[in-house]
Amino acid sequence: MIIDQELREQFGDRLEENVLLRDFTSIGVGGIADGFFRAERVDDLVEIVSFLSRREIPYFILGGGYNIVVSDVGFPGVVIKNEVRDIVFSAGSAEVIASSGVEIARLLMDCASRDFGGLEFLFGIPGTIGGAVYGNAGAFGHAIGDFVKSVTILLPGNKDRETKIIRHSGRWLEFQNRSSKIKEFSRLHPNENKPVILSVKLQLAQSKKGVILAKMQENFRQKKISQPLEAKSAGCFFLNPGEQKEQSAGYLLDGAKAKKLHIADAVVSKKHANFVINKNKATAEDIRRLANLMKDLVRAKFRTNLEEEIEYVGKW
Repeated sequence: MIIDQELREQFGDRLEENVLLRDFTSIGVGGIADGFFRAERVDDLVEIVSFLSRREIPYFILGGGYNIVVSDVGFPGVVIKNEVRDIVFSAGSAEVIASSGVEIARLLMDCASRDFGGLEFLFGIPGTIGGAVYGNAGAFGHAIGDFVKSVTILLPGNKDRETKIIRHSGRWLEFQNRSSKIKEFSRLHPNENKPVILSVKLQLAQSKKGVILAKMQENFRQKKISQPLEAKSAGCFFLNPGEQKEQSAGYLLDGAKAKKLHIADAVVSKKHANFVINKNKATAEDIRRLANLMKDLVRAKFRTNLEEEIEYVGKW
């Protein structure tokens, strides 16, 4: 895709061109995006998605840059950096409405300051609330989907259909293990522009700030012990095939001796086998090849097929 004059005239200086995406991903890989747009308000998101979908120009919504591996070739379209960060609290009902670009850490701290608890299990998981809901993020036996009361979605249009804003109950998202209806849509229709989460209403519970902070600190302490939080990674790379410890991706990869694997600067973490680390100058291709080797080992040892939790983005 080449950025044309109409696109430049519509968005002016707000639209950057030829932006290197590795600088915006946690694992530090990724080529050039033809266009790059920072959406700071909901109206910005609606405007850019409406324009691009009407023109049938591919777009990708980028949150914190976690749980993705961007191709070395880059993204042939417009990457929209979601920086919409509004939060509204309802003190009487322990509800919070958060824009999808709100960072998880900020939301948790703001909730704690108002004695709203329930999401402590998310502490230490990086990224945005939109990304967390999209992938049904969770830990310690809990998932954010259990707390989603409703969601406001932007449905992309096309040449014949206008873009629409709709609101659904949390059940509409059909949450699964580290997935949702929208993530599943993306998997099944990788070449189509997908719906965009604008905001989420979460049902929390009254608690005490001290209790909430103590739980968050304990959860983070456990994560630091078992996960390479300081390394450049995309987070957990593969989905757990089952709920038991012996069915977890990390357990299977460890048993298959995957920690010995590496391709150039792409290595399997010695601390947790379900993390792929960019030690220095790994490429996206290095990482994907390494992931395929990891899957091969588990398939040969346990006759189990691992599926990626992360998403491959761009042109491969």
